[in-house]
Amino acid sequence: MISPSLFRRRSFLLFLAGDMGFQAAVYVQASVMSLLVINAVMGNGGGYTYFGLVMMPEGLLPLLLALPLGVLIDRMRRRSVLVAVSLLAAFLFLSVSAAEWLGVSTLPHLAAVGAFLAVLRATGENARNSFLPSVAGRDWLVPANAALTIVPGILVPLLIFLPLSEETVKGFSAVVLLGAAVLSAAAALMFRGIAAPEEPPGPRKALWRETAEGVRFTLRHPVLRAIALYLVLSVLFEGVIDEAGDELRSPYGTEAAGLSWLWWGASPTGALLAVLLYRRVGALRLAWLTVLVTQPFALLFALGGTVWETAGQVLGTYVPGMGWTLTAIILLSHRQAVTPDRLLGRTGATLFMIAGLAGILEGPLESLADALAEGVSPLLILVLGTAGALTAAVPLMRVRARAGAEERTAAGRDE
Repeated sequence: MISPSLFRRRSFLLFLAGDMGFQAAVYVQASVMSLLVINAVMGNGGGYTYFGLVMMPEGLLPLLLALPLGVLIDRMRRRSVLVAVSLLAAFLFLSVSAAEWLGVSTLPHLAAVGAFLAVLRATGENARNSFLPSVAGRDWLVPANAALTIVPGILVPLLIFLPLSEETVKGFSAVVLLGAAVLSAAAALMFRGIAAPEEPPGPRKALWRETAEGVRFTLRHPVLRAIALYLVLSVLFEGVIDEAGDELRSPYGTEAAGLSWLWWGASPTGALLAVLLYRRVGALRLAWLTVLVTQPFALLFALGGTVWETAGQVLGTYVPGMGWTLTAIILLSHRQAVTPDRLLGRTGATLFMIAGLAGILEGPLESLADALAEGVSPLLILVLGTAGALTAAVPLMRVRARAGAEERTAAGRDE
């Protein structure tokens, strides 16, 4: 279970409340802003291709600015970054709310605000992950990250997703966005009240030198390099599995039954299992074991079109989703534990950029899987995608084996 000592710390409670407000605002940005942009594009006679072009900066800018903003996070107090990001987000939400209220909203304004909010979201999440070791302590990183997964993961969908619909957005978008501005401002207030001590930033160098230092540390550190490889492989093959699963699913499968909510339930379960198991099993061993145990359940999508389809869709969605969450919490916590405080922002930015570039490559790979599924067999593509997802455990296994060998060598020397 999550340690109660974390919840006795005023700083962590403020941190948790601030993150919940920030995540709620992020959810509004990802849903409401997208719907507003779609309405504006369609109102101007554009199609989905034009919509994709308008939304492109929202996906590219966080990647392009990740490394410089990672340097900024390491140069400044992380609490100050979180406060500034939340206040800027509140201002941007307020500008769109006012424009919607006055009926003067335009597509360029919506697209620009959406792009800047995406940058603020990525920066805020990196600053949050970089600040957490100072707030929770490095001995409690797994319980702290689990709490940050469970609380916003449960409450944000319940408080926002259920009452929020497309009709609500159309009729009350100004009010919804005003609410997001209030949530962002409240998050800034919560972050401002945190009194956790932070290590002072290191001496400043040229921007490119500090950037290169962070990238070099990430790629040379054996654990961080293994995490980077895991991210690339898991991101690439997740889309292949999803595409094959869609081909095998009947019209009455997961989506029609409303079982997409399984991801909502899988996330807290994975977080709780991470807390219960990480000390007994060990972080890296638990990570690769989770990949090997949970990802083969995706093969149950092959039961589509049979009497066992619902069971296959439930287990094929729930168990891998639980595994993704558990592994993400363990690897994030381990990355925070092995990285010096002065480099947390840059290592986070480097891994974010690597995962983002893998996400760009995922699109063509997913299209290739779709084409092959039509010409060959969706089941074969599902098997190949699952096998590829299992290879993501290999770098974690290798670095764990290397760490175990070093521990045994050190123990032998002590004897």
